[in-house]
Amino acid sequence: GYIKTIGLYRSKARHLMRTCQILVGQHDGEVPRTREALEALPGVGRKTANVVLNVAFGQPTMAVDTHIFRVSNRTGLAPGKTPLAVEQQLMKRVPPAYAVDSHHWLILLGRYVCQARKPLCHQCAVAAYCDFKDKTQA
Repeated sequence: GYIKTIGLYRSKARHLMRTCQILVGQHDGEVPRTREALEALPGVGRKTANVVLNVAFGQPTMAVDTHIFRVSNRTGLAPGKTPLAVEQQLMKRVPPAYAVDSHHWLILLGRYVCQARKPLCHQCAVAAYCDFKDKTQA
C-alpha cells in the first residue's frame, strides 16, 4: 500500500522489484557504492545515485532537486541552467568540511524559507548575501 501513494507507482514498483533481483543476483545483496553501478539499476538516475552515496555511504555528493536548484540559482551560490550544472558548481563552491551535510541544509532552506511562490526572505539566514532581485518583505 505505501508505494501506491506516490506518483508513477506502477513503474516505481516494477523498478523496485527488478532492482532487488539485481542486487541479490549481481551484487550479493549489497547496495553498490559507485555512481555508475547505482545508475545501472532500473529507475536510478544521477540524483537518486547521489542521494544513496551521500546518505548511505557519507560521500560528498550533491543531489540537486527542485529546492537546491532554486536556492542555488536565486542566491547566486551556484547558478546553472541544468541540475548537472548546478551540481558541478556546488561541488566547486562548498568547502570539503561541509560537503556531506550541505545538500540537506540547502533542501531545508529551499523547502521552508526560499520557497518557490512566496519566499520568506525576511527569515532567511543568508538574505544579506543573496542575489534574488525579488526579495520579499516581512
